[in-house]
Amino acid sequence: MKKGRHRRFEEARSLKQATLHEEEPCAECGAKPGADHAEWCLAEEDEEEEGA
Repeated sequence: MKKGRHRRFEEARSLKQATLHEEEPCAECGAKPGADHAEWCLAEEDEEEEGA
């Protein structure tokens, strides 16, 4: 029984970790998620236009 329960636990754990969305750094300036973009980066302007 332990092997079966353990296997189901591991499968559920791996599924949960696979569905977590990891944000990628900014494609333009390389800023990490949550960090400030570089002054010359236009990615923030694109985000502002989408939100407006």
